[in-house]
Amino acid sequence: MKKIWILLMMVMISGSLLLAGCAKKPSEQKPAAPKSSKPKSIKKAPMKVKIKKPLLTKSSYHGFFNNKVVKVVFQVSSPNPKKWKVALGNMNDIIWELHYNPKKYKVVFVAYGPADKMFLKKNNKLTPVIEKLYKHNVRFDICHVAMIKLGIKPDEILPLVHITPDGFYAILHYEMQGYSYIKP
Repeated sequence: MKKIWILLMMVMISGSLLLAGCAKKPSEQKPAAPKSSKPKSIKKAPMKVKIKKPLLTKSSYHGFFNNKVVKVVFQVSSPNPKKWKVALGNMNDIIWELHYNPKKYKVVFVAYGPADKMFLKKNNKLTPVIEKLYKHNVRFDICHVAMIKLGIKPDEILPLVHITPDGFYAILHYEMQGYSYIKP
């Protein structure tokens, strides 16, 4: 029951972070521009939401997170880089909220199966994000079984990544230590 409550809280935190910057104050809204008859072929990049201060306060969730260590294990097994970006983005949001609140936290990211490729040194566009999260004490685990099946050698992965014998057992290990499991 405790794990479900923590997971629910983490999902609510992630959702509140996404919703916090989506609505503009009425005074900031501008009238709509007149529609032109010419079709627009240029698409604008989506606007990034900037949250200036943490949303989690001492009274949030009836003070449940006060004086507790928040422990979360993220898991990605998909070969789709979009899922990796979503997972790393969700993790970044949680870390930001907990780090600047300040709250104690332990966050682990476990990759197994085809997702092991996300930790390769060569042509990795996610390296800056991974290094940033690593600086905030996020642990990155990679499945050794999947590395063998994919033909990945230890010297081909980022040096900050920890090789764990098996990704499934790593997740079970963290859950048994009280970590909440999140699969984006």
